[in-house]
Amino acid sequence: MLFVSSCEESAEVVEADLIGAWDIGQASVDIKVGPLSLLDFLISSLQFGQEAAQELVDQITSEFLEIGGGTVTFNVDYSYLMSRSDLEESGTWNLEGNKLYLNISDETVDEDPLTIESMNSSAAVVAWEQEQEIDLGEGTSKFNAIIIIELNLTKQ
Repeated sequence: MLFVSSCEESAEVVEADLIGAWDIGQASVDIKVGPLSLLDFLISSLQFGQEAAQELVDQITSEFLEIGGGTVTFNVDYSYLMSRSDLEESGTWNLEGNKLYLNISDETVDEDPLTIESMNSSAAVVAWEQEQEIDLGEGTSKFNAIIIIELNLTKQ
C-alpha cells in the first residue's frame, strides 16, 4: 500500500528578507461587489452598458493606481521610510506571519495590515483590501465595494 499526501503551504515570510530598500512597482486594482467584479455588477445589477461600465471602472481604479512608484525602506530597528514624488511617510513596522503592519508616525495604529502574498530576498508582492462606499449619484443607490490593491516590490 502506498499513501502519498501533499499539502501546499505558503512560504514563511522571513523578516530578514524584508529589511532593505525596495522599489515600489505599479499597483494593480481589483474591485469586488460581493462575489462579482465591479464591471459585472454594473452590467448585471445596475443595467449599465458595457462601454459605460468599463469607463466607470477605469475612472474608479485610476484613483488607486497612483499608489505605485517610489521606494520604501524597512530598517532593522523596525522603522520605515516611504518616499514618492508627492509623499514622504515614516513610521514603524511589525511583521506577524504574513501580515505587515505599518504604523505612520504621529498617527493612530493602522488596524488594516498589508498581506505579503509572496516574498523572497529580491522581490515581493504585497496586497491590502479596503471597503469603500461607492455613490454613483442620482438615480442609483450607494453600495459597498471591496478594493483589492496589489503592489510588486523589487529589492534595490
